[in-house]
Amino acid sequence: MTDNEVPSARGLFRAAQRHAQSMPQPIDIGAQNVRVTNFMSVGLTRARDGFLHTLLESTFKAQTFEQVILESREAAGKLQALGMAKRVNVALDKGPDDGVRVLFQCEDGSRYALKTGVNVGDDEGTANVTGRINNVCGGGEVLEASYSRGSKTQAAFQGSLSLPVNADPRRHIEVSASQTMADARPYSAHDEVRRAVGVAYRATGSMLTHDVRCTAAWRDICNLGPEASPTLRTEAGHSVKTSLAYTVSHDSRDSPTVPSRGSLVRATAEVAGLLGGLKFAKVHGELQTNQRVGTDFVLATGVQGGLLVGPGRSPLSDRFFVGGQTSVRGFEFRGIGPRDHNDSIGGDVFYAAGVSLLTPLPYVQTPALRGHLWANAGQLALLDDRGLLRKTQRGVREEVRRFFMCPSVAVGVGLVYHHSMVRVELSCGLPLVAALNDRPKPGLQFGMGVQFL
Repeated sequence: MTDNEVPSARGLFRAAQRHAQSMPQPIDIGAQNVRVTNFMSVGLTRARDGFLHTLLESTFKAQTFEQVILESREAAGKLQALGMAKRVNVALDKGPDDGVRVLFQCEDGSRYALKTGVNVGDDEGTANVTGRINNVCGGGEVLEASYSRGSKTQAAFQGSLSLPVNADPRRHIEVSASQTMADARPYSAHDEVRRAVGVAYRATGSMLTHDVRCTAAWRDICNLGPEASPTLRTEAGHSVKTSLAYTVSHDSRDSPTVPSRGSLVRATAEVAGLLGGLKFAKVHGELQTNQRVGTDFVLATGVQGGLLVGPGRSPLSDRFFVGGQTSVRGFEFRGIGPRDHNDSIGGDVFYAAGVSLLTPLPYVQTPALRGHLWANAGQLALLDDRGLLRKTQRGVREEVRRFFMCPSVAVGVGLVYHHSMVRVELSCGLPLVAALNDRPKPGLQFGMGVQFL
């Protein structure tokens, strides 16, 4: 061996030692007293140290190898759910001080997104463009802005900043601001401008979803048409609302648009006037059940109801409206309840119920297109001297009894198409019972949306 060969051999030996030290070391899987002493991420370019500390807090507290694996996988899943990483591979090896080192090998998530789309619902279609910045400050924050126009919405803008709570994608705080200019014609001869700012907290659990929202809104009923009714002219002008609302829901349906099994329960309570402005209390509830009958039939039932109470007459912008293809079928959009001339003025109390049977169609192979048999009923009224509390020979008790016992009713048949994002209905309806102020719509009726009665 020559003198020149000796240093070369030593260099190879040292390089091999360094390589062995850098390679994952075997760890004792059966060890019960395990502690995580080190964390390293590869490919995750935007993440605050404080965020990672919160994300991995449970991982560092794990005391068994099984707990380390479960907590590490859960932390990796949160990174993906927050959009900070597209994919995360978790590796464990021996760390310093006889501990365990957790390694996340990540593919960084997309930072910017721009998309266009079409939304349908409430007898309206809107086109929108949305821009989003993900992971704004390295903690899973999302900054989003959208602009939309539609057949009734002249222009709508909304901006929001969503912040995860304790690095948990199931809990968010959202700060938002919006402005909407909508044309209420032809069911009411006016436009309405709404400007609002709000803060919301949303938490999604295994059974229930909770939403607490504080909103300050400035509404303006304007641009009255020459045919506007006296009631509408009285309601016109500005109004300010500050409110606190709480919504709780449980949704076990297998599809939000055309479910074949499962149920939806949702309840909302709102109190306005906490910081001034309009004062009222409002509650709204919804129940929907779906179950298979045989192998190819689906029976769906739905019930909705709401109540709005406050001092004096209620504001038009906060009232309930009933009628239309996504509400009580067989009637025009907002075609049930109080009216003044040609203007629908809404109500303070309502209920609606429906039953539907989805059936297979002969010679149709795709399950996305189904037959539809339905029956709907509903009623809407004001809680003042123009509605249930007006003085008549029958009295208030009889007016309330008639309200619950004499709903507007329609039945019909049609087709339902199940798109991946929307439900499309074509129905032929026959109104059976209608009040004098109602606007029944016999014959064909077309509707698109997500929420149907």
